[in-house]
Amino acid sequence: MQPVKPLEFKFRFVQNRQAQGLGTSKGIASDASLNLNGEELTYRNILDSSIRDNRLIIVLAPNAQLGPKTIKRVQDLRYLVLEVYKNQAQELKTYVDRFSSTIFAENHRRQLASEGKENQFRAVTCPHCNATVDLSDYQTSSYIYCRFCGSILSNGLQVVAKGDIYGTCDECHMYDRVRGYTAFNFYFLLVVYGYSVKRHFVCDACALKLAQRALLVNLLFILGVPSAIYMWVKSQSGREPYFQDLAKANKLALKGKYQEADEIYDRLFALYPEHPGLLMNKGLGHLHGKEGSGGMGYLGRSLRACANYIPSMQLVHQIQQASQANGVQKK
Repeated sequence: MQPVKPLEFKFRFVQNRQAQGLGTSKGIASDASLNLNGEELTYRNILDSSIRDNRLIIVLAPNAQLGPKTIKRVQDLRYLVLEVYKNQAQELKTYVDRFSSTIFAENHRRQLASEGKENQFRAVTCPHCNATVDLSDYQTSSYIYCRFCGSILSNGLQVVAKGDIYGTCDECHMYDRVRGYTAFNFYFLLVVYGYSVKRHFVCDACALKLAQRALLVNLLFILGVPSAIYMWVKSQSGREPYFQDLAKANKLALKGKYQEADEIYDRLFALYPEHPGLLMNKGLGHLHGKEGSGGMGYLGRSLRACANYIPSMQLVHQIQQASQANGVQKK
């Protein structure tokens, strides 16, 4: 791996969803560790990371070695949350993932080598975020999922869909373009008035619902109307022409109208045959339409197309858990 210039950033720790302290602290990411306000956090102690706007969530390894100031900021025994300034959250996550993923992949290679199975080790470098994707535990498939940036890659390591644009919606769990939206709700009850603000990371279809709801709630209060209209316009503009009808197909699928939805998905397969996200959407459509065998069939196809596609894996796991729970209740 070529030397990478250290990344300096300003941050504040977050606890209970609130940034702590009045001033910012200095952080430095190097090729060996994160330095958080003078205390080292090595990459071998970082299992995963994710971002929401300017906040970086770091998942710590069990028994992670932390400095005395940092350990006080750990949440639920395994998370650190940093509010990163100057729009550097995504850059910092990419930096952290690049080095932590390399360390864990190398540890896995060594483990397999100690068992006489080094020939089973298989890993690729994501061309979108430069993280190392360990594929040793998965069959070779047409697509590869980068769990670090959420991108879908071809087997030849071409970026099929960038994870910072397309992903799984927090609300409906459909695959589509996902972006952040701020919903303002103003209220007035006789002498009591105020507003609430909530951030949502959703697909275009769910964003349109949020905008319609916000517009209805805020019609009497002019202050809330512009933000609702902005959400509406944002959810309907700037889509890739080829995926223009994906939100429409997802709406139909969520209503259980999988026959109509499937017609649209099948057209999209012309450019992306067996796209794992679209197959997952088809599976969800059939499940919403009470056609369980077809739904599970499409989820299986999704995993055959992309053996490490985590969204489909999680769905299958949830369905199996629910089925087992229902079986226990019936007994």
